[in-house]
Amino acid sequence: MQSSRGKRLKQVALSALLLAGVANAATIKIATVSPLSGSLTPMGSEVKRGAELAVQEQAGAFKALGYDLVLAPYDDQASATLAPQIAKSVLADKSVLGVVGALNSSVSNVVAQAFAPARLTMISPASTNDQLTQNAWTHFNRVVAPDAAQGVAAAGYIADELKATSVFVISDNTAYGNGLTRALLDNLKKRKVPVAAYTGASTAAQIAEVVKRVKASGADMVYFGGTDDTGSQLVKALRAAGVTATFMGGDGLDSPSFLQRAGIAGAGVVYSTVFGPVSAFSNALDFNDRYQAAYKTKPSGVALYAYDATNALLAAIKAAATGNRALPTRAQVSAAVRKVNLPACFTADKSRCATITGAVAFSDTGERLNSRVLIMRFDDVLQPQVAKVQTVSAESLK
Repeated sequence: MQSSRGKRLKQVALSALLLAGVANAATIKIATVSPLSGSLTPMGSEVKRGAELAVQEQAGAFKALGYDLVLAPYDDQASATLAPQIAKSVLADKSVLGVVGALNSSVSNVVAQAFAPARLTMISPASTNDQLTQNAWTHFNRVVAPDAAQGVAAAGYIADELKATSVFVISDNTAYGNGLTRALLDNLKKRKVPVAAYTGASTAAQIAEVVKRVKASGADMVYFGGTDDTGSQLVKALRAAGVTATFMGGDGLDSPSFLQRAGIAGAGVVYSTVFGPVSAFSNALDFNDRYQAAYKTKPSGVALYAYDATNALLAAIKAAATGNRALPTRAQVSAAVRKVNLPACFTADKSRCATITGAVAFSDTGERLNSRVLIMRFDDVLQPQVAKVQTVSAESLK
């Protein structure tokens, strides 16, 4: 029988080995880039939280491979001006092997350019500007449908279901808003739907002026391309001025904060979205429960896409990693992302799936091979209702 002293020595030795293992674990960081302060904080926080849940769930698996998995959130304040400094900080941290973000297309454009020489991969859960996948970048990817897909779906709904006779198109003057509205204009032209005017508005003074122009135009449809902070101000101003034209926007309005800001003016608002409500995904129940338990609030579709983007990134890092504490290079991870092939997962039980929004795989330009666009409408009690669902392939957008 082993003596008490022998047992103690064995326990000390085992503890020392465990501590040595912990000390020797290499750190892998996943960065998120999104607004965590300012008017777009609600949506930016969804990016961080969706990524955070994925990292927490996979931390054990990475520990078994000899890595400490850590999330490093960066606040871009939705500002392309701040993006260069953020990109510099991310690049300087050599343990960062991939980025989930950005939220805004304008920010994604700046950081993607900065990351290109180092081939630091990024997977955006929300940036939809078409140009982002037209730069021959091998490190940029996204899990959402681009503006071109929204333009096709929105124009079809305006022409076929709403049967609008005149559309007044407004951008919030951002890269996102400009890209979305131009995609819509191209498709309205193909559909031969008349456009009353096309202009930009983002400040209070500009919104006041454009409301006057909309009212004078007599347009029966107003299309807004932009984020929910400006969109809520615009629809409230239109309704206050007595304008009853149908108000439609893009996925920038797909946020709980839009209704919080717009109030009753949000009733009847139609929007196209690459996200959609959590209820639109058959296997999102478990995610919804975990999210609410962690953050005491309901997730929006942005959180789901951030979760899937992070799981795709982590799958690529695992594929590129050799173990034994050796970190894969950023270029190796970037190449592995383009080979990711996560299947769709549909389950009624509580088992945790790698994806919630469907199969995740990328084209040679970084587009998701198959994505979807939903047309949503807020009813009279401000509940979002699915009006139409359209699946879009990356091949069809070339």
